[in-house]
Amino acid sequence: MTETLDERRAEFEAHLWDHAEDAFQKEFDFRRPLDESELAALAQIAEAIEEGKDDDAIAELVRGLVAPDRSGLLIIMQVVGLTRNKIITDLKASVAARGRTVPGKPELLPRSDVWHLAGPYLAERLRRVIEPLCSAGLVDEGAFEALNQATYPGWIRQQRAKLSGHEAEYRLAVLLDQCGIPFAPEQKKDNPLCADATLNGVSFDLVVPDTGTPLVCVKATVHTANIGQFGESKDALEITEAAAMIGENFDEGRRPILLTLIDGVGFRSNRAGLDGVLGSADEFCQFETLWKAAVVSASQTGIYLTVGLPADHIEAHSKFLERYEGAVEVEELTDDFRATITNHALIEAGEGVIRIS
Repeated sequence: MTETLDERRAEFEAHLWDHAEDAFQKEFDFRRPLDESELAALAQIAEAIEEGKDDDAIAELVRGLVAPDRSGLLIIMQVVGLTRNKIITDLKASVAARGRTVPGKPELLPRSDVWHLAGPYLAERLRRVIEPLCSAGLVDEGAFEALNQATYPGWIRQQRAKLSGHEAEYRLAVLLDQCGIPFAPEQKKDNPLCADATLNGVSFDLVVPDTGTPLVCVKATVHTANIGQFGESKDALEITEAAAMIGENFDEGRRPILLTLIDGVGFRSNRAGLDGVLGSADEFCQFETLWKAAVVSASQTGIYLTVGLPADHIEAHSKFLERYEGAVEVEELTDDFRATITNHALIEAGEGVIRIS
């Protein structure tokens, strides 16, 4: 028996990922303190601004300061509220830069033939941020460190979103590997940024056991912030297209299961995307219910698992467990259950604990 869409929505909400308490996500919340060279560079820039130097002079100062270590430009960009991409896209759109080569990485700007544009662009923003501090007599290491911490969440936001999605693939790959379940691409368990598996022109984060004999096709999508209408529609469209491809290319008897790992508070902002994913996928799981992915994959590869779950969760997932009762034994997750598992055989999988039978 399959859950209704309303039941799937309720399950999604009940197991919504608390990313604020996730150790991986916390790595993005706080920036390392500025080191001595970074503080010294910002102090020299502040001094130049205080002395009334123009933008061209400040630009040349910045170029000299970052010459020994090009990555030094990144912290200067960060503290004025820029991102890695904004300065590059603004330069590429600039009429003045046409006919010139704009590098793809901001670290390369000081040695490029568009520094005469990029330097003053950066200097203007440095002036807007640091000049008020100079006027208030607040130019010191504490002020620079405050800027460092305050601007870091915006600086890291795009990378955070990208890595959050890949973290989902990584955790799933590690779980399958621990359970002895084969999958492609195998290197996902070590490098989640590696290329996805492709099946009939459709990309999947993981395929169990491989693309030659696909039994489970996995797509992962995680959003920890409001992603807007386009993002929601894109998620639903990708799952719908994957389901259509599977339906068109596989007979009912050999049709692989379409599994999605979907999570994050961002899906609360537009339920159309959430409904599209939950309605099109054969099965879904979340970080807290990652054990479900192991059960689905094990059922298709002849591996028998024992899963320990909290008593109330066994009832909550009764329909799912009924569908896979031939591939999984379910026990109440108690201290006695944990005691029966050796350290080697215990596999944590969200709310559940897996024992390989």
